[in-house]
Amino acid sequence: MAAKTKKVILFIVEGPTDENTLSPIFKKIFQNEEVLFHVVHGDVTSEWLVNSTNAIKTVYEHIKVEMDRYGFRSNDIIKVIHLIDTDGAFIPSDCVVTGNVEKLCYEENRIISQNPQNTIKRNSKKTQVLSRLYPTSVIGRTIPYFVYYFSRNMEHVMHNISDDLSDDEKMDYADCLIDVYQNNTEAFIHFLADSDFTVQRDYRESWRFVFEGTNSLHRYCNLHLLFQEVQ
Repeated sequence: MAAKTKKVILFIVEGPTDENTLSPIFKKIFQNEEVLFHVVHGDVTSEWLVNSTNAIKTVYEHIKVEMDRYGFRSNDIIKVIHLIDTDGAFIPSDCVVTGNVEKLCYEENRIISQNPQNTIKRNSKKTQVLSRLYPTSVIGRTIPYFVYYFSRNMEHVMHNISDDLSDDEKMDYADCLIDVYQNNTEAFIHFLADSDFTVQRDYRESWRFVFEGTNSLHRYCNLHLLFQEVQ
């Protein structure tokens, strides 16, 4: 396989839509490397068994799955890029309010929840885990690691849509993004780097920013920082 002759960039993403949307574009941008995706089918940062103590080990276990699958070693990896949705998780607890809703309802400055205490616990866990992960620059002793965010989620950032979407709708939007940017990757990088949602700060400051107030509910993203070394 090509991963044995090319250096690997491994993306860890939450769901298949993330891979379907971003993989064709990233493979063009990083065409000299082997771009691989690991789909978690969930959110590592809010899983109940994951905490600030074992978060790094958990991420490494996900990396190890792809190393075993494709037969490459840690020194074959240029970097691991972990993409997460903020899900509004960094907001103050008093911004989580009770409401008669079937599932969490995200607004600009609050989350409406049928069980606010459970939502506050989820938020606290996710905040603690990401506070451990984002300052981590190396995983497994030698693997460069970075984590970037979409707030509240990828569709919110890429399409300015805050409503819940079905899987089919997400795929339709993914196809639209690919049609626009797969053969114009410079425009994609510019879109991320110079939009209303772009957090114009360095890596660590971009994380401090999204932890502030209700910023994790608003439309923000720091993924443009990934491409600074490419330009």
